[in-house]
Amino acid sequence: MTAFGFSITRLTLTGQGVPDADVCLADGLNVISGPSDTGKTFIAQCIDFALGARSTPKEIPEAAAYDTVHLGLRAHESGDESTLQRSLRGGDVLLRVEGETDRVLAARHDPNSQETVSHYLLGLSGLAGKVVRTNQRGTTRALSFRDVARLVVVDEESIISESSPIQTGQYTTRTVESNVFRLLLTGADDSSVIERNEPRLVRSRQEAKIEVVEQMRTDAERQIAEKQIVGSVADLREQLAAVQSLFDSASEQLACEQATLSTLDQRRQDAWATVRRIDSRLTVFSELQDRFVLLQEQYSSDLRRLESISEAGIRLSQLHEERCPVCGALAEHHDAEHQKPNASPDQVASACSAEGAKIRVLLTDLQNTRDTNTTDCGVLRQQRQAEQSKLDETVVEIRESLRPRLQEALKQFRESQTNRDNLRAAIELLERRASFQMMISALRTPITAVSSQSPPAAVRSSEAEVFSQEVEAVLRSWRFPELGRVTFSEAAQDIVVSGRQRASHGKGVRAIMHAAVNVGIMNYCRSRSMPHPGFVVLDSPLVVYREPDAGEDGFSQDVKSAFYESLSAYEGSQVIVLENEESPPALAASANIIKFTGINRGRRGFIPLSDMTGTREEQ
Repeated sequence: MTAFGFSITRLTLTGQGVPDADVCLADGLNVISGPSDTGKTFIAQCIDFALGARSTPKEIPEAAAYDTVHLGLRAHESGDESTLQRSLRGGDVLLRVEGETDRVLAARHDPNSQETVSHYLLGLSGLAGKVVRTNQRGTTRALSFRDVARLVVVDEESIISESSPIQTGQYTTRTVESNVFRLLLTGADDSSVIERNEPRLVRSRQEAKIEVVEQMRTDAERQIAEKQIVGSVADLREQLAAVQSLFDSASEQLACEQATLSTLDQRRQDAWATVRRIDSRLTVFSELQDRFVLLQEQYSSDLRRLESISEAGIRLSQLHEERCPVCGALAEHHDAEHQKPNASPDQVASACSAEGAKIRVLLTDLQNTRDTNTTDCGVLRQQRQAEQSKLDETVVEIRESLRPRLQEALKQFRESQTNRDNLRAAIELLERRASFQMMISALRTPITAVSSQSPPAAVRSSEAEVFSQEVEAVLRSWRFPELGRVTFSEAAQDIVVSGRQRASHGKGVRAIMHAAVNVGIMNYCRSRSMPHPGFVVLDSPLVVYREPDAGEDGFSQDVKSAFYESLSAYEGSQVIVLENEESPPALAASANIIKFTGINRGRRGFIPLSDMTGTREEQ
């Protein structure tokens, strides 16, 4: 069984240099009692304010030094605990969840944002994303937690009011309030409701539409006149068919010429690439020829030098033996130190002849290579001439033959395209003008009366029958005197006990009946696993038994004991009662009792007194 809602675990006020003011609350019944001016009503106001109420708690002298309210919550389903923190001067709410990053939630409800305290509390209550109807026509809006809060946090003025517990008595909000009550009873929101427009509104909208459409028709007629469009749509469509045929033919011709151009252009590029490649090879061969010439000149120079050396050696070998130029001695008497191991002139001549022979062989090979290179250059020049001729022919064919045909095909294509587009635009303008005329005629048709029948805004007695039985069970457990059948009044949107309207009773009985309605709603939702916040705060519900109104002296004082005894047995929900009189002593075993004394004995009130050192009073 899904456990919707949450319970309040703690309410704390903090301030600079003052001790915290707090109350710890538990699941089930909580009773906070004490005389006037001990902070009971202030507690209810702080709870409501932390839950996103717009009005700040009333100013009381004891709370002047406090600036922040902290409200601890525990989700019924998951058991997760969180804290709502808000400045007593107003503003947004800080959400703190253990293990998560703190989040700032807007105090004002925004249906387009999840970062609001309303969305967070609706999520805990199982009511996130719900929609309620706001008027008889069926206009809807997103549910806010403030729509539900007045059914779970009941102040001391509302609880004795003659207005229905589910309504504030305001004409402008009664539809929303009844539909919020229906949502809690059925679990179904008003998202399926379709808004019904009023005839006056429909008529004004039609007149506005007619004005706009007439302006659009006038603009279309002006464009038709400017473009000098004549003929009917049928005539223009026949012309369009003929022009479309010309356009298709021109498109085919243009595509054919473009394909031919693509082929010739590829041929031109291939020929151009071949010519460039041949030119590159001719450049290389030309450079080789130049180097071969230089090498041949080098070989010839070396050969001449060797021939000169050889001839000089021969000549030297033919000379007679001479004396040593140093010592003047003949060779056989020459000092050994003057002799060196030099080659003879014959040997030098022979070596030069051999080296010359090698160079002549190299010259022969070089000449053969030069001849081969010259032959290759000739072949390449012939190839280049052939490729250049092919390139020139292709360029001439593109320039003199293909390009004129391509330009003519492109001209026909553009002309037919322009004619086609003009005819299409003319047809579109004529059809638009006709369409605008039809729209104007349709809008000027008399408006058919719209049925005034709409889904009921108020909760019907049949819808609240089971709920009425739940309230009857609550009152019976409280030993409400002379209790008969409890029903629901569609007109008053309130309960009827023993055939008598709640508003007809004195304020004391109205208060206890009001409390029964709030507790009954909670019990109804809890027993059926339906969405609900899961708690109720009641401020002074038993005032009748303290100060009974005239004509109500006969009510049994046993109601007070039965009231507490019944609520203390609740499980899975939370009830917080704020009363002036103390609860029965026996209740301490089954409920969380917090007693304010109003004097300097025990706990004086919600706000602790401090001495000059700032220490907290003994509680």
